[in-house]
Amino acid sequence: MHMNDSELKSHKHDTISSLEIVSMEGRYYMARFYLDGQGYVLTNSDDKPMMFSGASAAREHFQNYHVASTEVIPPTGTDEMIGMPDADDDETMRVPL
Repeated sequence: MHMNDSELKSHKHDTISSLEIVSMEGRYYMARFYLDGQGYVLTNSDDKPMMFSGASAAREHFQNYHVASTEVIPPTGTDEMIGMPDADDDETMRVPL
């Protein structure tokens, strides 16, 4: 699911249980967050994922909200290597912030 910034402001007093700052090719970052057990991607007014220039910019965007935990999810470089076998585990690297 997705939620735009205006809708998010109506949840100012709710706790965001988890904020995941997802690296998009290491250049831009998008925010995925969880409210009441439901996951959302933060979108702009055009209903497209809001992109941030860095993980710190995404974190700052949520500074006025109560966020229980924040993690950065970096890209996995080996996913794009030609000839690499698929990994059996779907464990995503997560860096607490």
